[in-house]
Amino acid sequence: MKQLTRRSFMRTMGFGAVVMTFPPFPKTCFQGNDLDRFGGLKAISFNANGYFRLEKGDRWWLVTPEGNAFLSWGLNHPDPDYMLQEYNRKYWSEKFGAGDREDPVFKKAFIKKVMYDLEVFGMNTIGTHARKEYYETLTVPYIQGLFFVSTPYWKGPVARDFPDVYDPTFERRCDQIARRTVEPRKDDPYLIGYTLTDCPVLTDRDAAAHGQDPWGGPAPESPTWPRVLRNLGPESPGKQAFVLIMKDRYPNINDFNKVYQTIFTSWEELAVAYEWSPMKSSKEIDDADDNLIFLLNILKQYYAVAYDAIRKYDTNHLILGDIINAQTPPPDDVVSLMTGYSDLVAYQFYGSYDEQVTLLDRWSDMAGKPLFHADSSFSVPYKEMPNPIGKICHDTKTRANCFLDFATRAFARKDFVGWNWCGWMDSWEKWKKTRQHTGLQDPFGNYHLPMPDAMSWFGSRVYSFGMNKYMNKIPEY
Repeated sequence: MKQLTRRSFMRTMGFGAVVMTFPPFPKTCFQGNDLDRFGGLKAISFNANGYFRLEKGDRWWLVTPEGNAFLSWGLNHPDPDYMLQEYNRKYWSEKFGAGDREDPVFKKAFIKKVMYDLEVFGMNTIGTHARKEYYETLTVPYIQGLFFVSTPYWKGPVARDFPDVYDPTFERRCDQIARRTVEPRKDDPYLIGYTLTDCPVLTDRDAAAHGQDPWGGPAPESPTWPRVLRNLGPESPGKQAFVLIMKDRYPNINDFNKVYQTIFTSWEELAVAYEWSPMKSSKEIDDADDNLIFLLNILKQYYAVAYDAIRKYDTNHLILGDIINAQTPPPDDVVSLMTGYSDLVAYQFYGSYDEQVTLLDRWSDMAGKPLFHADSSFSVPYKEMPNPIGKICHDTKTRANCFLDFATRAFARKDFVGWNWCGWMDSWEKWKKTRQHTGLQDPFGNYHLPMPDAMSWFGSRVYSFGMNKYMNKIPEY
């Protein structure tokens, strides 16, 4: 298979007075009149309602606003910060003719660069991890993140990050966020839908301390929602909810005391107690079942409030829900509740297809909804990026083969509708000390070969794999 090389960088694109060179576009199987303006396949059509939606025929499909079958193959983290570090700011300033991210000249050049890269890699979507407000009006399908709650494992959440979702102030908070972010997008045909928290800390397993993992750098143990709310004061509706649930679970306060090693004389005394139990897991307290029951109650309240806020301002677009961290998969009861509110099963897993297929089969059967892989990739370490996020490959050819193995097998599933790749451009250790986001190009825009070939080859055939009609040999590198 012919590969892109530095000598083939012959296509040009003007950025004001500056001209940059790029590799030629790869040839594709589906192009021109085969696809609608959203990248949907015209050969498979459904009723159009002007917005992205889901349809189940012989398989699950996303459906474009024009009514055509769509599978999302997209890019996460295309952000100008990756171009404005101490090691590459001067380079991009000279290329773009401006070095300030808010300079209209820089912004225009940056957007052209990202849109070009989508074509180079055969992609049709900008994923949830991108600051959409920077792009102003997008003319490519995209996913918008909503952060009603900021408890992703990678942020190392602390107690104040777990709000009392029973309190009316949380409803007002969600309404403000939805009015600011959702309402302006309610009529945008290029918006696929909304994700909520990216890999939230839900259980003790999510909250556990960990070292270097494919999915995150070293982190201390964090609190969980049930532990935070049960430690609030008597004025908190969340604390009151906890006491009511415990009264239903335990015959009397003495039975509760035996589990929690406390000496409360009544439920009323528990209700007014503040910071009475550990915020983090304790081997001495067997509270796992209580935490699960309380977590399910918390999540019901959270999703009811958050989803009502979205639907108040936008009744048209999909809700992808919280992105489930499949690296520390929640109990089935939790996944069932989460996916009961969302339109599909959005998840993250840094690993091979074989490592996640059993989990995907179970979640797909349990939810009865399509799967959307919201964020993952394969990485190759090098001197400036010694600890990249993702499944580690020993060289870029192996990386390309790992990509093709997952993409061709996942999209051939009848329940798989999208994968958004993490990420766009390398972030060197000088910027991200502990873990580095791996990209498809170095900080100076040099593509990691043969990734453009492998990805564009797949991107041009994504519908063939989606229809299980690709019968030829898959390339190896």
